[in-house]
Amino acid sequence: MSNIWDKIQSELENTSEPIAKKILDRYQKQCKDLADVLSIVLSKKLSDDLITSSELAAIFNEILINNTGLKDIFKRDLTSYFERDFACTHYFEVLFFFRGYQALQAYRFSHELFKKGNSTTAKWLQNRIFETYAIDIHPAAKIGKGLVIDHGIGVVIGETCEIEDDVFMFHNVTLGGTGKTEGKRHPKIGSNVVIGAGATVLGNITIGAHSNIAAGAVVLKDTAPGITVAGIPAKPKGKANKIQ
Repeated sequence: MSNIWDKIQSELENTSEPIAKKILDRYQKQCKDLADVLSIVLSKKLSDDLITSSELAAIFNEILINNTGLKDIFKRDLTSYFERDFACTHYFEVLFFFRGYQALQAYRFSHELFKKGNSTTAKWLQNRIFETYAIDIHPAAKIGKGLVIDHGIGVVIGETCEIEDDVFMFHNVTLGGTGKTEGKRHPKIGSNVVIGAGATVLGNITIGAHSNIAAGAVVLKDTAPGITVAGIPAKPKGKANKIQ
């Protein structure tokens, strides 16, 4: 799929409901790709009386000029949502209606701001993401490609957290600390991990790739790759089966 925005426009053109035409009318002429659409959508949703939507769009566009690789990540994230969220039937649903996807892309802008030393603007954006989507991701956290935050509400991702590619998490997940004030305080989540609703992962621990963390689990120790853990505190329950 060379241009996912072309695919999204085609989906909207073939949807008979009036709202689809309204979306097309708003974005079709002024947007050449997915990043253009995201810049407008997010700037309208996240602006406030401190930073207007036009000012925020300009900030986003400057980031995109200096980091063209973000466009590929936006596409990868959107594709992951479409392929792994069983309730999703169109790409346009992810882009315009899914709070987890929008919050994640807004975080990616905040992360770029933070890396460039613009920590105040990055933390303002973090706060606006939380106020808008009820998802709290510190701009210093490191998140790989293809993350899916299903439902999204109540997710917390701490400052020194690292998340590798293709992780899937449900709502009310906390990737937090244990009270330490210095150094690496938050977990590292390996690739292709699935984290169930309400799960809590605390401290400088590593969750091995292809593991499953059951809903409501409290994980306080390293988890080996490819297993399922459950309970409070979480314990191994056997080999992990593919869930999402």
